[in-house]
This record gives sequence, C-alpha cells and structure tokens, in this order.
Amino acid sequence: MKQIIVMMATILLGVSIFHMIMGAQDDSIYSVVQDVWKQEIDIRTQSP
Repeated sequence: MKQIIVMMATILLGVSIFHMIMGAQDDSIYSVVQDVWKQEIDIRTQSP
C-alpha cells in the first residue's frame, strides 16, 4: 500500500512540475525563457 501511495505522489509531483514549466500561462518558466531569448536576439541584431 505504501508503494502505491508513493507512486501516486510521484506522478502528481511530476505532473505539477510539468505544468509549472510548460504551462500555457504567461508566467510559466517556458514562456519566460522564450521571451528572454527573443529579447536577447533582438538586442544582438540591432547593435551595430
């Protein structure tokens, strides 16, 4: 029984971390990193 509880807790933790990183919101880690990446590219292409 303990193994099932640990397995379910691990699955729920994995799902919550996945949603935190790849979530559809604007405050997800993926969205923030993507915005920073685009800003860095803009800065490098605009400099003389």
